Amino acid sequence: MYEDLADAIESLKNKGYHHTFELVDDIINCKTLNMKFSPQSLEIKESYTHDEGTDPGSESTIYAIESNTGIKGTLIVSYGMYADSSRAKLIDKLLQTSKKTEH
Repeated sequence: MYEDLADAIESLKNKGYHHTFELVDDIINCKTLNMKFSPQSLEIKESYTHDEGTDPGSESTIYAIESNTGIKGTLIVSYGMYADSSRAKLIDKLLQTSKKTEH
């Protein structure tokens, strides 16, 4: 699909995913728009997991996300031995919401 994380980011930008989302407490934040979103107001349109293979802490997933108001952006989540369990719960909520909207 993509060569690496940078390729995925560039390709998604070309598809209109221009904003960057980040996980903050129990919400998903977009600093550039100064907006906060609940997982229920967002849908994952696609995702790509990148794993360099040698370092267990180097795995990350990029999510292409669209809000219910049409705002598109990406969310990059790193996994591994230093992953935050509260962030994992927020991603789970986002994934559950996205599964409900799939046809």
